[in-house]
Amino acid sequence: MTRLRPPARYDDARLGSYVPQTESQAEARDKATRFVRLARVRYGRPSWMRLFQRDDGLRGGLYLVGPVGTGKTHLLASIYHALQSPEGGSKPVACAYTHSSALLRAVEPPDVYAQRVAEAARVLCLDEVELDDPAGEVRLIAVLRALRERGVTLAATSNAEPEKFVSANLGRDRLERFISEEFEKEYHVVFVGGDDFRQRLSKEGRAWVGEPEVARAAMRRAFEAAPDPKRWLAFDDLIRLTTEVERTRLTDDLARSRALFLDGIDVSDTDDALRLLRVADDLYGLPSPPTLYFTSATPPADWFDAEGRRGVEAAIAEKFTRTTSRLTALAEVEHV
Repeated sequence: MTRLRPPARYDDARLGSYVPQTESQAEARDKATRFVRLARVRYGRPSWMRLFQRDDGLRGGLYLVGPVGTGKTHLLASIYHALQSPEGGSKPVACAYTHSSALLRAVEPPDVYAQRVAEAARVLCLDEVELDDPAGEVRLIAVLRALRERGVTLAATSNAEPEKFVSANLGRDRLERFISEEFEKEYHVVFVGGDDFRQRLSKEGRAWVGEPEVARAAMRRAFEAAPDPKRWLAFDDLIRLTTEVERTRLTDDLARSRALFLDGIDVSDTDDALRLLRVADDLYGLPSPPTLYFTSATPPADWFDAEGRRGVEAAIAEKFTRTTSRLTALAEVEHV
């Protein structure tokens, strides 16, 4: 298994550069620091000694959960970088870092996937655990169990608390028992609260929300003034590209532009929501994403909100808040 790294945006993320804004964020940083220390102790010992050790306090791992924009991915990437780097004479701890969507898309059975991870890493950093359906939960649970059996420790982030996974909403007893009993027993669940820090950042891009022709005219003026290379895409064309072009190739293609203009964002169903979510995640993960401009008839917060939705739709709407957070972090919204 190729050792996967955090997105390039987080190359400089370190525990020392994480500045807590709330008590829960300070606690999360302390828990992440403790996780690194305990992982160094656990995996610094010969393997035969680990067979006889008592509970070392690390358990199955660390699960950081909370709303969007509280720095959970920064902490996870910091854990990765801290364990990968020798410190105080200790040896590096082999880590793998991946997004939950990659775990859920993998074609191997859970035990084969877990074995592939275990052959390359002692710690798996799993970012943004997001579950849209019970089938995804079944796979995730099976992988977590298989990783634990193989001695791999988990550090994970999520916007969803375990008791709010899809299965809990659907009343699936077997999965609900895992969440309420086994998960909480095996992992340190740490809440990371606070406001969305992305909204405090300076925003290079611009968005226009309102009557379509007025918004489009405003964006057209910005497009004409923008330096090359630049790209204008109707939202329907962007959605079509996500069905025709492989995900990494599409991200690379969009990233060739210095400025990206998306006209008429209109999220009408879960398919649109998931496709826009993936594009936004991939662009946001770049160290220097294109300057973003977009138009929409409605504010981003209203595109696919959770009100009145149930089951899978509600779960997707919950994680879609990360998409609107990232898009509005890249572009200042103006109502026209």
